[in-house]
Amino acid sequence: MNTKLKVTIFDKILHHNVTKNIVDNAKYFQFSYDHDTKLFIININYSKTREVESTEKSNNQVFSRQIGKIESQSFTVNRDVFIKEILENFQFIKPEVNKKPKKVVIDFSSPNIAKPFHAGHLRSTIIGNFIANINNYFHNDVVKINYLGDWGTQFGLLQYGLKSKHIDMKKFECENPIKKLYEIYVEANKMSALDENVQKEARTYFTNIEQGKTSLDNWRRIREITVQELDKVYQRLGVQFDCYQWESEYNGNAIKGLLRLLEENKVIVNDDDGKKVAKFRARHVTVLKSDNSTLYLSRDIAALLDRYKKYNFDKMLYVVDNAQTDHFVALFDIVRQINKDCAEGCEHIKFGRLKGMSTRSGSVVFLNDILDEAKHIMQEKQAISKNTRSSAINEQTCDILGTTAVVINDLKQRRQKDYVFDWGKALQSDGDSGIKLQYLHCRLMSLEQNCGVGIPKICAPEYLNEEVVGDVVAELARFEVILNRAFLENEACIIVNYLFRLARHVNRMFNELNVKNVHSDVAAQRLLVFHTARYVVKTGLEILGIRPLNEM
Repeated sequence: MNTKLKVTIFDKILHHNVTKNIVDNAKYFQFSYDHDTKLFIININYSKTREVESTEKSNNQVFSRQIGKIESQSFTVNRDVFIKEILENFQFIKPEVNKKPKKVVIDFSSPNIAKPFHAGHLRSTIIGNFIANINNYFHNDVVKINYLGDWGTQFGLLQYGLKSKHIDMKKFECENPIKKLYEIYVEANKMSALDENVQKEARTYFTNIEQGKTSLDNWRRIREITVQELDKVYQRLGVQFDCYQWESEYNGNAIKGLLRLLEENKVIVNDDDGKKVAKFRARHVTVLKSDNSTLYLSRDIAALLDRYKKYNFDKMLYVVDNAQTDHFVALFDIVRQINKDCAEGCEHIKFGRLKGMSTRSGSVVFLNDILDEAKHIMQEKQAISKNTRSSAINEQTCDILGTTAVVINDLKQRRQKDYVFDWGKALQSDGDSGIKLQYLHCRLMSLEQNCGVGIPKICAPEYLNEEVVGDVVAELARFEVILNRAFLENEACIIVNYLFRLARHVNRMFNELNVKNVHSDVAAQRLLVFHTARYVVKTGLEILGIRPLNEM
């Protein structure tokens, strides 16, 4: 653990009660408040190492090595001391500046051109954005890549559909261009299932563009339209990329040198059908077709090696669903045979399937339609809610609320778990939902702006005797530990469920303690607790990729 929380706990709260071994090897903190004794309890997990001697059988050489196990020790802390140190130092309890930040490259979202932004891409986008945000929080050097699928036989099918409908892409304009292009692709795909000549022509077209034998004007125009439409979705989700990459950058001509390297190292060989294949888990996987057309795997091999050369990354994370597990195992295995250092940093961040995402009418649609539906539902709810501020009934606020609902509903699930989307659960305001967290942040902001007292810099715990304060402060103290866990496990649900738990404690404090109409010293100290809670909610939401609202 490398946060200033550790410094606060050891230097300012526990002082000399802890041995140097625990200080040096602390891994994890747990905090709780005991109502009976009115004491805080700090449980510290730490690694305890010991040196053992071993003998090397081949030459009877004796050497020593360290083995370790995790132990724990608990300490009780005076209530006033704990509250004062946590609240006064909270704004400083952040990760220490990383002296050796890791270069972390994250490949996420990655939709295909001329196809809808579907639920799988939504999960990749939301989870990938969270992983990028939390790596930034811990001061790693992050590069966010959107690797768009603009190559392959499917593009040949789309081209066949455009040709059959006599559509000139130079003059192609409509209200929803991606939807129209997708409809053309679907129709051409159905035709190919009934007529082998359609599939053959699509393959021939793709082979020709890969080998530079035909014009790329249509392909460029379709790419341009796709990026314009995708940007609208990313803006609504609050996602920005550092780099757009394209599968076409690694076409047949571009990767000839790589193929020679793979052949020279006997990583790939020719099979009886003329394909170039690699041996993987006692079977062969195709790297290049018999007509020398590239595949998803061959392009990914080239892209991975290119990224390592460009970024010299410590980690290369692919945020892609569980269904692609075999693909990434094969990818990393092949690359390891020619560049072990590159493959060592690679990891497939898996996630489960999202089922049932459709409009209330039941039709499966583009993500923009889902976000529009969420926005409209929130407009309806805001209009009839007695708590809604008149200034908050606007399209932007409702859009942020709708997007918050969709994102939090996804991130509260375990990453690798399949789940069924439910409008009622996603948009509820009284249960564990994104709407509840936005409402809490707005309520805390309103309190700060309208309570009539300022936020004190000094904590006076003698004015904070209520039991609920102990529960809230214990929860606040866990925040940095929670972030560290979420960071190590790439699990957003750890933060989401922590925020739900914090919200329940803070709402109880709202119900039991007033800030208005009490002595100013009491009011100020209570406000300090509420303000610290708002900081945690705000920071947590931002790491999750949510823009916190100040009123709703």
